[in-house]
Amino acid sequence: MSALASILLSAAGELAVPIIKKVLGDKLGGAGGEIAGKVIDAIAEKAGVSPEALPDLPTDDLQEAIVAAEPAAADILMHHVESQRLMNETLKAELDKGGPTWTWAWRPGWMWLLAFVWLYALVLRPLTNAAFGASIDAIDLGTLMTLTAWFISLYMGGHTALRGIERWRNSR
Repeated sequence: MSALASILLSAAGELAVPIIKKVLGDKLGGAGGEIAGKVIDAIAEKAGVSPEALPDLPTDDLQEAIVAAEPAAADILMHHVESQRLMNETLKAELDKGGPTWTWAWRPGWMWLLAFVWLYALVLRPLTNAAFGASIDAIDLGTLMTLTAWFISLYMGGHTALRGIERWRNSR
């Protein structure tokens, strides 16, 4: 797809289509490839061919398709920017909740604890036993899985249960 992007970029370089030039120039970081793929699809749609057939188009037809796809490319880029803005606002709201530390710190604390215990049970303990000839007792994986399942159900299901209880109370 990068060869196709370079062909389109060289064709777009001769035209006044700054959004397409920016997207295809891969100046957007890691998401640039995904956005460039969407822009290439929009150009192909405007040209009435599949993306793979774009290099075979005559230069004039390709340039017309690029100019026609410029508004769609701007929309694609704006949707990406808006989604990033909403994600940033969500993360900021999570950090700016305020209140006592324990009201939010229990989740990452338990995540790190469970990650360490799983790492210990599946990697560190067996490696230590094998490397040093130790006989450290194993953690019961069934118990560890139960503890993990309880955490996941509290973490993922707590707000869902609260909303369900609120709806039930409001419906009475």
